[in-house]
Amino acid sequence: MSRAPKNFYQIPVLAGFFLLAWGLFSQGSAQSHPIFFAQLDQTRLQVGARAVLTVSLEGEDIELGAGVELPRLSPYFQIEGQRGPSVQTEMSIINGKMTKRVSWTMQYILVAVKPGMFTIPRMSFHSRGQVYYTNPIQVEITEAKALSEQSPIESKEWAPPTDPYLKLELDRAEYYQGEQILASWYLYYQEQPYNLRLGMNPALADFNALEMESASQLSPVSKTLRGKQWNAAFIRSMALFPLKSGKLSIGALELRYERSTGQRDFFGMPILEEYPLRSEPVAVIVKPLPPDAPTDFSGAVGQFSLTARLSRSEARVGESINLELEITGNGNPDYILEPKFDFPASFEVYPPEVKLEKEISAGRLVSHKRFNYVLVARQEGEFQIPEIGFRYFEPKSGRYQLAQSPSLKIKVYPGSIAPPAGQASIKPSGTKIQTDIRYLKLGLKEFPDQSAGVFAKGWFWLSHLLGLVLMGLAFWYRAYQSRLLSDRGFARKQRAFKRFRKQLKKAHSLSLTQSYDQFASSLRHSLLEYFGDRFNQSPWGLLEEDMREIMAKEKIPEEISREFLELLQKLAQAQYAGKMDAEPLEMLQRSEKLVQAIEKSAK
Repeated sequence: MSRAPKNFYQIPVLAGFFLLAWGLFSQGSAQSHPIFFAQLDQTRLQVGARAVLTVSLEGEDIELGAGVELPRLSPYFQIEGQRGPSVQTEMSIINGKMTKRVSWTMQYILVAVKPGMFTIPRMSFHSRGQVYYTNPIQVEITEAKALSEQSPIESKEWAPPTDPYLKLELDRAEYYQGEQILASWYLYYQEQPYNLRLGMNPALADFNALEMESASQLSPVSKTLRGKQWNAAFIRSMALFPLKSGKLSIGALELRYERSTGQRDFFGMPILEEYPLRSEPVAVIVKPLPPDAPTDFSGAVGQFSLTARLSRSEARVGESINLELEITGNGNPDYILEPKFDFPASFEVYPPEVKLEKEISAGRLVSHKRFNYVLVARQEGEFQIPEIGFRYFEPKSGRYQLAQSPSLKIKVYPGSIAPPAGQASIKPSGTKIQTDIRYLKLGLKEFPDQSAGVFAKGWFWLSHLLGLVLMGLAFWYRAYQSRLLSDRGFARKQRAFKRFRKQLKKAHSLSLTQSYDQFASSLRHSLLEYFGDRFNQSPWGLLEEDMREIMAKEKIPEEISREFLELLQKLAQAQYAGKMDAEPLEMLQRSEKLVQAIEKSAK
């Protein structure tokens, strides 16, 4: 009989320490990917108008030497100037390795010079042998006189009655019930207003209203109206969907601004006085939809398309297949309902997973609604999913139309007939015993009793238990670090609060300089970055409704969600106006309290 080494009980402990050290200090091979995106502050503008194109890049160990090359924008845009780049660097140590996280932002001032539909091509960035691209941006550029001629409250001889003047402009004068109305507010002025900020929102009781774009800064275009020069600057746009027919009113939007009184204070600074500025309510004519609508009409009005895709066209009995339907259109997203159609009777069908995404394309709201079904084949054979249709009303033709997908074929083969894994045949016992005891020997000395040896010692079992615990910790830590490096969403969620606290210190230092616009911008940027990290989203370009929906899915209480969005709105107003309704310290404390509440509530 062979004996174990004298100190063999130390092996589990040593193995545990070895694995723990391996998990702590070994380098992971997975790398997090850079985030690279572009955003235009308005995607529908007139010839001569200015727009701000923001290009942002964020990631670890980024080499900015080559920079980002701007695509060809002529003949639709000219580059008037640029701001930046703005570069922020954050150092950290992960797995014993120092990493450098870089945030790079550049802004380009573009001037529209040619009317038409234009897509700003995607931009590319090369990093460590990989190529990353921004999203393409579709833009509509109209003639300088097109919007004014179509506005129901403006004629060729129109000029602003006051300076400044806030004016609502619509793309048409008449619409159908449920059709998207593009409402844009422009500020006309001759004398420069100061500290602009948004006031009350317009009354829109008869519309489903969705926020679209807002100007990050005043980018005016010069106009000659009744022989005088005016500056016209885009302020805000919304997508409105009329809920009924008739003559409906779009309420007044309020801005607040400051102007010099002509007097100066003790220190020689001009004394400013605040004034409210409201746009005039505008009435629109909304026509009812034609009678005798098809029975499968859900209320969608606009232009729509439907696509259907199978994850695969062949399967075996018992296997699952995914069917994805996608409906895309510029109508009210609330009326994009699940199409009704029949599945083959031999398939087991589960309720679809529904996902709604919204984007702004050429100044209009476009919705993408996806229905993902899981089908399980229960019978072999060849089957066909019939054509799937979505009924909608098209305002351009004035008719009810049908968006259809082609029929889809599925071939199901017989299932496997092999026995389930883990089941082995059992042979009957009964082997004849013949010579299995012939080597026994008698008369030998009695073997010593080993039962009271090391196995009876408590420290022996404790050392084994400790070794197992250390091995478990090593594997857990290794898996945690690997996930940090490979799972971008998990890593962002883990760092969200720590990064927010660090940026909060920067905002606090800005509050001491009395630069309220910079303080508000820094604090708002910190909150948006926290939101993006915590919920693995890109917060830039998200509508308020989207942020509310994301927080609802993450089980954030409605009261906390509302306070968070109100705080972002107040900071945006302060950034625009250059002054705040509350003390900076109070805003900092409120921000930290809200973020802590989100951390406790998020699932």
